[in-house]
Amino acid sequence: MVARVRTQLRRKHYIEQLRSSVHTGLELAVTDQLTGIYNRRYLYTHLSSLLQHRKEGQSISVLLLDVDHFKPINDTHGHDVGDIVLKELSRRLVNNVRGVDVACRYGGEEFVFLMPEADSELAAKVAERLRNDIEREPFTLAGTELPSTVSIGVSTSWEEDTPDTLLKRADEALYEAKENGRNQVVVASDLQTKKPPEETASENTLKQNII
Repeated sequence: MVARVRTQLRRKHYIEQLRSSVHTGLELAVTDQLTGIYNRRYLYTHLSSLLQHRKEGQSISVLLLDVDHFKPINDTHGHDVGDIVLKELSRRLVNNVRGVDVACRYGGEEFVFLMPEADSELAAKVAERLRNDIEREPFTLAGTELPSTVSIGVSTSWEEDTPDTLLKRADEALYEAKENGRNQVVVASDLQTKKPPEETASENTLKQNII
């Protein structure tokens, strides 16, 4: 009887360890090792789910954020300092999220901020608040202040969007922010209204031909 109880206890302990190991493995699979926030794999999985299950008329916004002049930080201060900057930036992102928002590391010095149930106006306000917060408060490393800024591209979902198309518009907006001098927020919908009429007409014709 005692031997049977011991065997059952050992089996229970083994199962608990196995469950813990599986849970840890799943967390590692969707977590960025450096910053501790979600990684690109989780970003695509979660964004796909949000787009598929959103209610009619419900918007999903994406903020694509890039640290300005990050390469000189690495070159001047070393990659260890660059890593500290990325960790601190991740912390600030997490502190600025609503309960339903998700911060992810997209790769390198790029981060994505997913905002369910957020239109472009709300997303732009949050992006500007993030940009201002990072510019106003330099990163402090070993008692030395390291000023830094970010550029942010904002896109809001259309009915037919996929993760790739939504992120592509955010990337185009981010590129515009970089080209215009960095340290600013650009909303993708604003870029659409600025396009020359002939360019917009050409795109519409192409879409019709594809359909």
